[in-house]
Amino acid sequence: MCFVHILNQTIFMKIKFLLTLLFAVGMAFTSMAQSVSFGPRVGATFSKISLSEGEDDEMEDEIKYNPGLQVGAVANFAISELVSIQPELLFMQKGFKIGDSDAYIKGKSNYIEVPVLAKITFGSEQVKGFVTGGPTAGYLVSGKSSIKYGDNEVSESYEFEDEDNRMELGASFGVGLAFGALNLDVRYGLGLTSLYETESGESKSRNRVLGISVAYLFGK
Repeated sequence: MCFVHILNQTIFMKIKFLLTLLFAVGMAFTSMAQSVSFGPRVGATFSKISLSEGEDDEMEDEIKYNPGLQVGAVANFAISELVSIQPELLFMQKGFKIGDSDAYIKGKSNYIEVPVLAKITFGSEQVKGFVTGGPTAGYLVSGKSSIKYGDNEVSESYEFEDEDNRMELGASFGVGLAFGALNLDVRYGLGLTSLYETESGESKSRNRVLGISVAYLFGK
């Protein structure tokens, strides 16, 4: 019971840190913003793990994208007609799959993530295009792994160990279209920190996420 209490406290503190970061970013840009808009975001993710700098690099081609969900909230601070700053708070699923429909190993990780993106917008009043880019910070809250062979499938929740890096720093780049308040986004996320503590010469595992989503911004 004591261990569970400590674990819950750790998760709470990490999420509190991400919320504090989001609040600080929002306060920093509120005073200089010409306008502020906000709203929900929902969409899908297609993610895999990239291996690098180790002897297991040949496994890279066997790792496939695993679909997941993203949902959260967006705030947009317009600095000018061209440039805005867009912090977000997202629940995002990341993972991987090795194998096919008859036999596979796959994992799905649930992250709380805060992207802070610069957004450049161009186009007409009816339809605008935009590009986004910026850093992300996320925390791995929970996850599940599954193994299937033939008709047998076994799933279990992640049990985190000391070598697991649950805090993830990364970068996000994307393009999209805005039809009034409706925003359609396509993004690619790069995890910059390894998912595990590794020794010299061992492969480093990093998340790679393709995201497709829609957001509706009020207050524009």
